[in-house]
Amino acid sequence: MRWPSIDRHGLTTLRSRLTLWNTAVVLLMTIAVLLAVRFGARAALTRETDAVLRGTVREVAIAITDLYPDIDAVVAEMRRKAAGHAERGWFTQLLTGDGETIWKSDLCPAEVATFPPTAADRRENIVQVGPYRYVRLAIEGPDHRPFHVRIGMSTAFLDENITALMRLLIPVGVALSLLTPLAGYWLAVQATRPVADILRTAERLRPTRLGDRLTVSGSQDELDRLSRTINRLLDEVAGHVERQEQFVADAAHELRGPLAAMQSTLEVAVSQGRSSDEYRETLEDVLDAARHLSKIANDLLLLAETSDASALLALEPVALARVAEQAVAMFAGAAEERGISLRLDTVVTPVVAGDTARFRQVIGNLLDNALRFTPRGGEVTVRVTTGPDGDGVLAVADNGRGIAPEDLERVFDRFFKADPARTRSAGHRSGGLGLAICKSFVEASHGSITLASVPQQGTRVTVRLPAWKDALRTMPARASVVDTTAEGGR
Repeated sequence: MRWPSIDRHGLTTLRSRLTLWNTAVVLLMTIAVLLAVRFGARAALTRETDAVLRGTVREVAIAITDLYPDIDAVVAEMRRKAAGHAERGWFTQLLTGDGETIWKSDLCPAEVATFPPTAADRRENIVQVGPYRYVRLAIEGPDHRPFHVRIGMSTAFLDENITALMRLLIPVGVALSLLTPLAGYWLAVQATRPVADILRTAERLRPTRLGDRLTVSGSQDELDRLSRTINRLLDEVAGHVERQEQFVADAAHELRGPLAAMQSTLEVAVSQGRSSDEYRETLEDVLDAARHLSKIANDLLLLAETSDASALLALEPVALARVAEQAVAMFAGAAEERGISLRLDTVVTPVVAGDTARFRQVIGNLLDNALRFTPRGGEVTVRVTTGPDGDGVLAVADNGRGIAPEDLERVFDRFFKADPARTRSAGHRSGGLGLAICKSFVEASHGSITLASVPQQGTRVTVRLPAWKDALRTMPARASVVDTTAEGGR
């Protein structure tokens, strides 16, 4: 196994701190376990020794009862008990009721042998005197003659057992102390590897290099979720940068055409003498190109404003039908000039939340598109209704040439033109920003805009806007039709 190198930043790194914390915790736990084992083992051995001593004292008491008055036989029994456990340092002592020693084993310590009997000896007691532990008990013979029996052992045997056990466990603790920092550092590296990947990826990121992504291990842990979240953020940033670059490229392309036309027209005009009418025609061409440039510049400014939709509009109650009526009236002359029937149908007048000026501009852009791509004799209809939730619905429909199915997904893209050839002719110039502006304004008002079209049959754009929450009502219903039909109507 290859161990990762220690980070040059030393103890300031997360993995180093995790290693220190892990090592400290393991060392403390190891010490606590060793101490618990030591004291627990000693307590267990002591309880076992006490049980054996109690059992032996009871056996001697039975022997006195059975062998009395043969004291020699009782002493022989006690000698046998002491000899059988001599390797553990056992000792025995038999005393009279007055405290005189009848017999004691060779290993009986002086501090125990000279300790006089007390009233407490009438019951079974365990006594610890220095390094010795013994059980004492008062016993009466069949003739009620009192005796005192003491049976004990040196606790050095217990200490030796505990020491032997600790000699086995301490090397294990030392090995853990040595291996814990290494294992802890390896675990810290494995745990923080996604964080290190995040740092490396962040350090590599450049405006020209936004394709790098973090590795997702599939463990579904917090670091995996963090990697997915950052990847989504990088996707959004990359998409935003790509859209901005495309926007700049498209804007430059759209601006370059009129500028090149103006330059070539003026260069031709100054290259040789011309009549007044020719100069006037040249100036009109330049003026037309300048107007087109001005429209593109204004649309670009509007799109720049819509980049912050939350601060774009001051929402207010707006009578949608009245705004639509004003917009239709403004385009009535253009519709009549082009021989197109322009109708406004309002079933109710919903009150929606939005900005009156922006809504007027949205309807104006939709009408401008509809009129430009509807042939003479065609019809454009604006209809205002309410949806099932009380929201306002505005629909602009025409019976023009429509849009090809493969272009429907891109109609709201900036500078997109479904049929560029149709928009080059005079009177049909467009920068391809109208629908993009409409979508930005509608979505900034928390509404939605959709488009449906059938080639050679027409196009319908539907705008849905939220009702004004503080005035969720409709004005008195009225039906009005504004009809402007070329050549006296139809």
